[in-house]
Amino acid sequence: MTESSTDLASRTPRSSGVQSVARAAALLGAVVDSPSGGATLTELSKLTGLNVSTVHRLLGTLCAEGLLCRSREGDRFQPGPVLLRLGRRSLASTGLPEVTAVLKELADATGETASIGMRRGDRVLVLVSVQSEQPLRYLGEPGVSVPLTRTAMGVALLAFDTPSPRQRTPGQRRGGDEQADPDPTEDAEKWSWHVRLLAAQFRGYAVLDGADGSGLRGLAAPVDSGSPYIQLAVDIQGPAGRMTDDRLDALGARVVAAADSLRGLPVALALGQL
Repeated sequence: MTESSTDLASRTPRSSGVQSVARAAALLGAVVDSPSGGATLTELSKLTGLNVSTVHRLLGTLCAEGLLCRSREGDRFQPGPVLLRLGRRSLASTGLPEVTAVLKELADATGETASIGMRRGDRVLVLVSVQSEQPLRYLGEPGVSVPLTRTAMGVALLAFDTPSPRQRTPGQRRGGDEQADPDPTEDAEKWSWHVRLLAAQFRGYAVLDGADGSGLRGLAAPVDSGSPYIQLAVDIQGPAGRMTDDRLDALGARVVAAADSLRGLPVALALGQL
């Protein structure tokens, strides 16, 4: 669980040196998390629970070391060049820039919006999207969490991940669950999903049409990120009228190639806290 800036600042350290570091860290966190691109001295005092004189003294040191800087107007404190350099170095080590580049290439090659998502329980969290340049397009919504059964990425994850108790076919009951009168509708739905997953395994990619009348179609392939389980998938989404059946194999090959190029990148470590 992530601690707030106030919690970090109010913790009682063992030494004044550790206390100063904790307070400086609280200030840095408050500045970085500020929705307005910086914070004033008074705002930082309120956010961290530190008195104004302590905040003023620590801000002076942080600015002198390049971790923070003043805004052009001089009344707000913003991330400084050293902090920005650390952020860029951290970002580069995660592989995120390479992920965005691969998605951009996929979007350009297919003409559709490309995304990467991560499995979180029974849902898929969309991490990064690169929009199509077509006037009529799927917008892509990074940060949105979608049930596995409602996205092509979810179908790909279900089809290609190592079977485990948490990865049953949709509609499959747990061992020991009893149902006196089997529901034919449920059985038909389970069979339909079984066929869908087998088709994805045969093709090497999953296809799913929007069931909400949106007219969207998605194609997705799993990404091997080095985890024992398949946690990531890449997809394209666009109007079904453009992603016609006769184009599926060509589009699917593009999606599989993009997923292969993302193999082994530590994107899960980069974005796992979202």
